[in-house]
Amino acid sequence: MRFFERFGSYYNGNLNEARVRWSYRASERLSFDFSQQWNKFQLPVPGGDFSVLFGGFQTNYSFSRFLMLTALVQVNTANNQAVTGTVRLRWNYRPDSDLYIIYTAGQRFASLETNAPQYYQNSLTAKLTYSWRP
Repeated sequence: MRFFERFGSYYNGNLNEARVRWSYRASERLSFDFSQQWNKFQLPVPGGDFSVLFGGFQTNYSFSRFLMLTALVQVNTANNQAVTGTVRLRWNYRPDSDLYIIYTAGQRFASLETNAPQYYQNSLTAKLTYSWRP
């Protein structure tokens, strides 16, 4: 378990930040990570005193040294119903060369404004890297 705290000036106001991270390895192939972050803003503008909570839960499973699956769920109180889920498959098919397939679904962070539109994100992304050897 790790704990981090920071406080000080922030845009002519103050910001207090606290983070907690907990990791657990159930086996050589399976691990879990939980993180929580709390930010308290005190800004010299109307409505400038507010707090935002971020949280995340991640599960990692390694099929082998070369193939890994990661699932991540994140929560953000800055937006209404701001929950996002991401699943990532990584295949290391040769040294320094990877194929990533990433699926993301959930709310996307838009703005801290109270009436800002909420955007739903649903995306599938593939990324291929290849390393040439001299």
